[in-house]
Amino acid sequence: THTFTLPFDVSVIKEIHVIYAQGRVKLVKKKADCELSGNAVKVRLSQEETRMFCAALPFKVQVRVLTHAGDALASVPKTVVDVIGTLEDEVIK
Repeated sequence: THTFTLPFDVSVIKEIHVIYAQGRVKLVKKKADCELSGNAVKVRLSQEETRMFCAALPFKVQVRVLTHAGDALASVPKTVVDVIGTLEDEVIK
């Protein structure tokens, strides 16, 4: 489970995309795929989704949010070295 801590309450989120990318491989997890609570967003990758990525190579992850007020927010894409490991307390800025 990957946990992302946002600087606002998730109740303002209309849509969210958590994007994982490595080379030509791209995986987008949407709001229905996430567990939202307080200011935390939790995303779980299935074994099949994890296997899409090469564990020996870094990948990028980005969180994009559309609020009910119509504001579009995005984190800076973060390069992660361990695709198998868990990302804890990633912060959108």
